[in-house]
Amino acid sequence: MRRFSFSNIIYTLLLAGLLAILFIPGGKVWFMQQLMKVGLLQPSVPKTNEDAWPAPEMLFRDAAGAPVALSSLKGKVVFINFWATWCPPCRAEMPSVDRLYRQWKNNPGIVFLIVDADSEPDKAAAFMRDHGYQLPVALLTANVPQNVYNGTLPTTLIIDKAGRIVFRETGAADYSSHRMEEYIQQLLAEKQ
Repeated sequence: MRRFSFSNIIYTLLLAGLLAILFIPGGKVWFMQQLMKVGLLQPSVPKTNEDAWPAPEMLFRDAAGAPVALSSLKGKVVFINFWATWCPPCRAEMPSVDRLYRQWKNNPGIVFLIVDADSEPDKAAAFMRDHGYQLPVALLTANVPQNVYNGTLPTTLIIDKAGRIVFRETGAADYSSHRMEEYIQQLLAEKQ
């Protein structure tokens, strides 16, 4: 009986990887980020906006505490990401969301709202600072319809200049992809 056969070694490595994902803090985050690096977990960018629907009014507070009504952002592309500091899929996609934000932050035609689902601004700001992210944290101040955000984290929305939800993704995704960059460019180029 061979104890060190190739299949036993592979089985042991796979089992060790699974145990690491389950029991090591950050293991799931690391694993999901590796899947993103090899091209998996890509956002399902729509080919057309024919399935778009009007965005309901949503009310937020920015990091300074100032109110932000979604309706006041009409004429801009709005990227909204609902997340939490304790959520492994949220943490896995956060570097790609930050890269996307850094790419577009100086464009006046797009607004990013990175919404802390736990409404703990100090904890969210500390998380961003500790990880070197520049993302602007916002807080939700009113209920949102279930078909827009049902509590699943992360949930990402993109709203076009006309105030329609043109993109909705639940679960982790790589938002720094070339397809997402092209999609945002297309939305910014559209007439209202």
